[in-house]
Amino acid sequence: MTCITEAPQSCHDTVAVPWEIMNVFRLPCTALLVLALAAMGSEATAADGDRVAAGRAPISFGLKGGLALAQHQGTTPRDMQYTVDSGSRKSLAAGVFLVLPVTDRFSLQQEVLYVRKGSRQDIGVSIFEVPAVLHVSYDMDYLEIPVLTRYRWTRGGAVDFYTLAGFGFGLKVGDRYRLSGLVDDGTETIPLSADSDMSEVDMFDFHFTYGLGLDAPVGGQRLLLEYRFDLSLDPLPLPTYADVPFGEETTRVDNEPVPLRNQCHMLMMGIRF
Repeated sequence: MTCITEAPQSCHDTVAVPWEIMNVFRLPCTALLVLALAAMGSEATAADGDRVAAGRAPISFGLKGGLALAQHQGTTPRDMQYTVDSGSRKSLAAGVFLVLPVTDRFSLQQEVLYVRKGSRQDIGVSIFEVPAVLHVSYDMDYLEIPVLTRYRWTRGGAVDFYTLAGFGFGLKVGDRYRLSGLVDDGTETIPLSADSDMSEVDMFDFHFTYGLGLDAPVGGQRLLLEYRFDLSLDPLPLPTYADVPFGEETTRVDNEPVPLRNQCHMLMMGIRF
């Protein structure tokens, strides 16, 4: 999920900040995508008469929104000299979607979503040979355009159960990096801080998405409840520097950016017209 670094031995040393990672469900991702593609193939070869008899849903659109629990995924080094207590950024996701039926079960789903991602980290590390705890937060807001395959597993019932799998493109529209902490050797306390944008981080992010949902008729429309998970395909170089005051001046302790991937769990409700 995240990382942090070893501390410098002097105020001019460079610190490399390692991060802990959480392994994600790569096998379920692949399995869901293969399952969706297999379903598409079977439907495409079904008899035309059978599809007409079952009835194909019309093109529809809708709104959705809900809770987003975002974290970061990275690599855990073997020689960890730090501790990490990782937390998610609890925020929101919302947007619009369009469902384009291909068969009575299989559809393409195009979306435009605003998603707030990032993570929270409490890292225990030795700085200037003194134990310290650093509080780090990454805030990254995206305008995302997923293109998903949607497969409906039920037919003819009031409630539809469906699965989703596909890829998405994200454009970063806002970001913030913050760090705070204290180095206390018993005689002197030195504050560490950082607060800036992340303009050096790539604006674009591509991710894989999979999920499932329920779709039910209510008052002439259809309400949906949906869970989904997405994971970036490529890591992003996130900052790890800290500003240290020395007298009336502030010295920046530069660290190598840490490569981390966005990941996000989303639980959303919506309406389809």
